[in-house]
Amino acid sequence: MLAYWALWHGHFEGFTLDLGSIDMSTPRYLLLAASLAFFGLPVVAFVALAGTRWLTPARLEALREKWTGLPDRNALLWMGLAGTVIPVVIRLSILRHAPVTDDEASYQFAAKLLASFRLWVPSPPMKLFFDNVFLINDGKLYSQYFLGWPFLLAFGMKVGLPWMVNPVLSGATAVAVFLTARRWWGGAWGKVAAVLYLLSPMLMTGAATMMSHTAAVFALSWLLYFAARQEEDPRPFVGALVALFFCLAFWTRPAVALGMGTPFLVFWLTRWWKGRAPSRWGGVVAFLLVAAPLAGLFLLTNELLTGSPWTTGYHAGVRYARENDFRFVFFGPRDVAGEGFLYFFTNRSPVLAAGRLALALFRLGLDSFGWPLGFVFAVMARGARARWMFAAMVGFCLAHLPVADAGVDSFGPVHYTELMLPLILLSTEGLRTFWRWAGGFGLQAVVPSTVAGLVCVCVTMFLPPRWSTLRLMSRDVNNPRLTVDRRAPDNSVIFVRSGFAIPCRARPSRHFVFFRPNNSPDLDDRVLWVNHVNLQRDRQFMRERYPDRKGFLLAVNGNDCQTHLVPLESAQPEAFPPQVRERPDDFP
Repeated sequence: MLAYWALWHGHFEGFTLDLGSIDMSTPRYLLLAASLAFFGLPVVAFVALAGTRWLTPARLEALREKWTGLPDRNALLWMGLAGTVIPVVIRLSILRHAPVTDDEASYQFAAKLLASFRLWVPSPPMKLFFDNVFLINDGKLYSQYFLGWPFLLAFGMKVGLPWMVNPVLSGATAVAVFLTARRWWGGAWGKVAAVLYLLSPMLMTGAATMMSHTAAVFALSWLLYFAARQEEDPRPFVGALVALFFCLAFWTRPAVALGMGTPFLVFWLTRWWKGRAPSRWGGVVAFLLVAAPLAGLFLLTNELLTGSPWTTGYHAGVRYARENDFRFVFFGPRDVAGEGFLYFFTNRSPVLAAGRLALALFRLGLDSFGWPLGFVFAVMARGARARWMFAAMVGFCLAHLPVADAGVDSFGPVHYTELMLPLILLSTEGLRTFWRWAGGFGLQAVVPSTVAGLVCVCVTMFLPPRWSTLRLMSRDVNNPRLTVDRRAPDNSVIFVRSGFAIPCRARPSRHFVFFRPNNSPDLDDRVLWVNHVNLQRDRQFMRERYPDRKGFLLAVNGNDCQTHLVPLESAQPEAFPPQVRERPDDFP
């Protein structure tokens, strides 16, 4: 451990990674993976050896009795509470309420719309000032994202605590994981599965954000629980809940629902087919009674937002990007050359797709639990249930083969977050196999000792660079927001140039928040954030739209990481050159 710490402090002046990639791993990340293998595996071996010596048969039996003797009801309560509290602590102490990506702002905008019982608002006059990434502003202003997660987030908006929704869903997911594993392997192993869920830095950190992956894992975990329950409980309401959670997963992340949810549905159908004949069809009827209206509502929502039931927000976003000359987006004409429904299937080469999948799994193997060989227990899983979980993982990977990247690397390959659900259950079954194998040699103490060694590596080697870098990135993201909160008077308009929050304290890491925050749909905020076009247009905007407000330009000094507010009336053209290409129809 000391050698590992000396490596980072001696060569990199502390635990700071060079994050900022959505695909290929960065050099320091590769160093993290290599050093965890070189230094971490011996730590696991030493801790396992020490644990095996200390855990005599009497002590091991006493621990086993305490573990199995903990009432399931108490375990359920504690696991659910921990699944909620851990993300809250991460959000308050590490993220400091900073977003991890620009996607979060778009989700929040959609949630505010739904909280006010609207799908969209009319585009405001001089709408170029309000264009933003992941928003469609083509006469209607709305988010490009599917509305499953914004629907859940809207409840938090109504009570003023939107950042608490994901932690609550995380706690509910821990409960579902426990219940599913208990149904399959008993209460003792249900606790093991829930603990593995809580030990995942990737899941816990993701639940501290306002991204949609936690909601997808929540929906899939309860879908799997009720699918597993079908064989012993053939009542129709089980089929209705299977439909509800599958539709929620689809409304949240459709590719995830199709790739992973479909094997879960097949698993449910096999349980249903084995059910008692008199009640067999009730579950299917209940499934259809729930799924059909929600499917129709999905198509109706597309119709109301994009003008076609078959055109999603993603497709409308690309359409608007073309109409808007690809301003305020991350991509260009070459990235969306296709016109068909599957335009976003950018991995045209099978070799490239397979290579990106391999890279995503490499990243997931480390970020999943924060220990070397993160899949080590999963590959030991045996049995019919393990085959279903492997099928879910294969389905997920096939559905994501066309995806052009594994996702931001702030806390893991986020596009593969949902794989953690079958991975946790496979790891639980793998630990059961390991326990049986070790018992045959009278070495059962090596199982908990090995897990303790792996957790030790995560805490002492993986989390320091991961969380310290994320905390510095969050400070960079929060820098301009906090400056505006402290210094901007009420009724202000803040004009923002490209590069909203520059990487500064976290260098060489780069965060993934490139654009300004979104305003509320009714534009009634104390401070409005708008785009800086050029000084002439900015002043015209203030005269025509907000003569009673005071305008400021946001300026960030990369040398000292300081953010300044410059009054619009005193700004000079050489300090604030034009930032947006104008078109003749922008200001008719």
